[in-house]
Amino acid sequence: MKVFELIGSMVRTDENLIQSVDEFNKAVNHIVQLIQDACTLYMNGSYPTSAFLSISACEEIAKAHIGSFTDGKHPEKNERNIFRDHRTKHQMAALPTVTMGQRLNEALGFQELQRIMNLAHNSGFVQTRENALYFQRENGSLVIPTEKVDKKLARSLVLFAIEAFDDALVGFTNHTYEMDDITDALFEQIKNT
Repeated sequence: MKVFELIGSMVRTDENLIQSVDEFNKAVNHIVQLIQDACTLYMNGSYPTSAFLSISACEEIAKAHIGSFTDGKHPEKNERNIFRDHRTKHQMAALPTVTMGQRLNEALGFQELQRIMNLAHNSGFVQTRENALYFQRENGSLVIPTEKVDKKLARSLVLFAIEAFDDALVGFTNHTYEMDDITDALFEQIKNT
């Protein structure tokens, strides 16, 4: 998998993105806030904005997951930082281990889970981010985010973000277990909608 090769080739420096347990926990708090906000928006019917925040949470999950080990500078491409590359962060959030547990598969179903994984790996999250925020002209008509991002997609993305958080970050520090209790409760709440 290209993502693993990229991560493995990254240079470790004294300028790593996250440099202490306190900073890691601070990043985790930020991610959980994004997830909570995405859930609140979802429950209030603001599906496009919920989807945007869910994808943003996935990006931040990817950064926190490897940010203690690298500064994010690409090993071959000068001046490119993977922490600023949406597509790469989406791929890093959608590691194969996210689908190994039963919880997400049971909540979404196999086909929907595969669709979300494919979106993450094939620039679909990039397009969904854009569709979730901006109106645009398509085929002679103005199209707004609510016409592009529906309840089903928003639900799938918020549940995916919660599972990605659980998969990538829970267990690194004791604080992550406390945050996991919050996100587990949100997962159950959203799953049943």
